[in-house]
Amino acid sequence: MLSRFRRKRRYAALSDEERMGRYVYLLNTLPASVIEKAHAAAFRDLPADERRAMFEQLRPFLSDAEQDAATDDPTVLARLFRRAEERRAERAQSAASDAERDGRDDVDPRALLTSSGVAAVVSQNFLLSAVVVTYFSSGAGSLAIASEPSWVGDTYDPGASSASDGGGFSGDYGGGGFDGGGFGGGFDGGGFGGGDGGGGF
Repeated sequence: MLSRFRRKRRYAALSDEERMGRYVYLLNTLPASVIEKAHAAAFRDLPADERRAMFEQLRPFLSDAEQDAATDDPTVLARLFRRAEERRAERAQSAASDAERDGRDDVDPRALLTSSGVAAVVSQNFLLSAVVVTYFSSGAGSLAIASEPSWVGDTYDPGASSASDGGGFSGDYGGGGFDGGGFGGGFDGGGFGGGDGGGGF
């Protein structure tokens, strides 16, 4: 309980830009299964009408079996967001012509968060989600936490002697890119709004 309180205090000290930078870093490095679960937790705290609006934007990523899914279901929304991120990464790495594009290529999930006005809330809830905390504190991420940016250890390592107050994002946004076959290394290094990898909005 005390560690969670301290973690929330640290995040309260972050600027929106720093928080978004950390969120982008984790999008580019965490396994896709962790990203999807963290987004489900983050989307759960959004008003139902916000979830429905995002769902409509992400509708091109619905499978046939999901056509009757509840439009405010945060788990389904997180699944659609993951697919949109995968498509975004594939598009960034390919040289597909305009003739090969379809409706999915018009959806930028990161820009959608920003244009919907929910980016700050989603990034905050994502960073503090139980699945991300567990991944770094006792899961696979804990095995290499020393090689992560210092803020990762300060935030998630239960053995850290003292935590910083969120004094800036010090890691690089690249990390392990989406490799097109399996989703074990996150997505591409692009920032919000089609940036150049620097984690911009």
